[in-house]
Amino acid sequence: MSTLPRPLNLDFSRLPVSKLTGKPVIHFAHANGMPSQVYQPLFEQLQEHFTVEYIPVLGFDELGEVSYPIDNHWKSLTDQVIDSIQSVVNKHKVPVIGLGHSLGALCTLQAMYRKPKLFMQSVLMDPPLIYGRDNLLWHAAKLLSAKTVDKMSPAGISKHRRDVWDSREQARQLLRPKTFFKNFDPRTFEGYIQHGLRSLPDGTVTLTIPKDAEVAVFRTNPSWYWLKPNKPPKKPVTLIIGDDSQFYKRSFPPKIRKRLSIPFKLHAGGHMFPLEYPDSVVSLILATIAEQG
Repeated sequence: MSTLPRPLNLDFSRLPVSKLTGKPVIHFAHANGMPSQVYQPLFEQLQEHFTVEYIPVLGFDELGEVSYPIDNHWKSLTDQVIDSIQSVVNKHKVPVIGLGHSLGALCTLQAMYRKPKLFMQSVLMDPPLIYGRDNLLWHAAKLLSAKTVDKMSPAGISKHRRDVWDSREQARQLLRPKTFFKNFDPRTFEGYIQHGLRSLPDGTVTLTIPKDAEVAVFRTNPSWYWLKPNKPPKKPVTLIIGDDSQFYKRSFPPKIRKRLSIPFKLHAGGHMFPLEYPDSVVSLILATIAEQG
């Protein structure tokens, strides 16, 4: 699945184009803990056909100050996605193709439901949309305690992760062998070292997205889909799911397809597959956009 060649003769002629660039516009939102610039190897290939706009860091402004709080169901982060897309639409005078990974994918989907006119279509990579009975259990856990939530989510691991290193080189050496990073493409791993970390006044480096923000995102993952109406989005959407992702293993994509009429495609890899296989992921994104166009 990860060895798909770059599709040939893709037809994007039906897509509206930017008044500024003459290309259709993609708006991207990133995964938890992964600033958008980490995805630059994907953007560079997408820019052959599209103008790519993105939110640098969900929840934070250019100075690293909180601009949109991390609240329950990611309501304010979804507000940020909507506000960013509205600004892009105002700039380019066309609706966007929503593209997101994990946190950014689900916020983009929630934005589509709230403001469908801002979108042409969306391609969403491994959104953490916990669905069905599991969503009700997740909702109940959030009402009990953070400790319960931490046992059910990556928050329990994230809150104990190291977040300061003597240098980028030390971080590079210590992080690369870890399970989370070991399958990253060399380009995206280096992107994480450069953009996922920031320098401190004493010469050490820390996480660009603070550890407590990562934990807060995991603890507030949307849990209202057990009670919301099950309506398909008004614009085309396709999910791309890692075939080793926990969300696929727990059968959420088939449930979403059945209840929300959102189809899905599989790609090799786990939850972080866009950063593990950027080239073949771009091929699948392009093919999907062309199909939905």
